[in-house]
Amino acid sequence: MMTRSLFAFTFCLVTACTGSGAPAGPLPEKMEDRPVAAPPIEPVLPDAEKLLAESVQAMGGAEKFASLKSFYAESTLNMGALGLTGVAKTWWRGGDFYNESEMPGVGQMKIGASGGKAWAEDPISGLRVLTGKESEQALWSATLCLACDWKRHFTKAETTAVKEVEGKKLAEITMTSALGDKLVLRIDIDSKLPVSESFEQSSPMGSMPATVYFKDFREVEGMKLPFEQLVDASLTKAVSTTTKLELNAVVDDTKFAMPGAGQAVTPGALVDPAKVDPTRAAEPTKATGKPGKTKQKPASG
Repeated sequence: MMTRSLFAFTFCLVTACTGSGAPAGPLPEKMEDRPVAAPPIEPVLPDAEKLLAESVQAMGGAEKFASLKSFYAESTLNMGALGLTGVAKTWWRGGDFYNESEMPGVGQMKIGASGGKAWAEDPISGLRVLTGKESEQALWSATLCLACDWKRHFTKAETTAVKEVEGKKLAEITMTSALGDKLVLRIDIDSKLPVSESFEQSSPMGSMPATVYFKDFREVEGMKLPFEQLVDASLTKAVSTTTKLELNAVVDDTKFAMPGAGQAVTPGALVDPAKVDPTRAAEPTKATGKPGKTKQKPASG
């Protein structure tokens, strides 16, 4: 394909030789003598860590999330076109968590983690230990504010684009995990609230692109949290709506560890007291019986 200037130059040569058309004017200057256009200036993208910190502030502030020791939540699930509905319950404390969801006709699905070790149980794959990227995704998906906890789950964060979507200017922050898994978190530049996140969902059947949209932000004890999440997983869509949220709730920590004979746990055995109350950091745990820095007589019973 000829460029517009080269097409005009060729036309002048033809008309000059045949004597037809308008009189030939002076030949244009050589291409190499023409000034070279300066490359377009790349826009400066906002700093990722600064944006993440601003998002945490918009959601309540780092101190608020640091004071969060536990939570309990209940949600309704709607699979839309599949005609499936269900309920879900989540217990979380200090990074350990347990979630169970149930849908009539599908069965009960469970996923949990204790001490950074994740597991899952469902009617198709049964009870299994989660490893690799699937384990990483299970751990970061349980947090209430990924912008606040991103350094716990990812090694790098960088702003990779700024796009206008439905009248909103969104910054896309790409986070990379230790295993190379990537998650794109989109933050509204004006409100600083998270809008959505996209990633490749890992599973025993392979990976699938998924996007989670955050909607219906409400203030709970000084924290601004999304009460509705729309999951778009290409093959289907699902809506999770929070119906109950209790912050710093009493949770049953025996649910966190993977169930099974030989892995039965004593209540409190796998929970570090410091996760619940930092003043108890020196208290002996039931799991080891070893005291912390300060010797303290174990509580009776």
